[in-house]
Amino acid sequence: METVKVYSPVNDENIQKDLNGSPIWKSAYHETELVEAQKKHTEVYEYSIKFDGLKPVQLAGVKKLAK
Repeated sequence: METVKVYSPVNDENIQKDLNGSPIWKSAYHETELVEAQKKHTEVYEYSIKFDGLKPVQLAGVKKLAK
């Protein structure tokens, strides 16, 4: 398993109930796109997610990034 940081302007407080169906995936950014995400959105959240291949399996943490 690999832990990947995913960035999204969506604050999903119920992400642990449905990780795969979370609305964060509709506007998710990779770490390399973080600057672009912060320019487009007033709030950005960092989700640390454990992946098994391409499948997200566990939420490791969430934090709001300061602008």
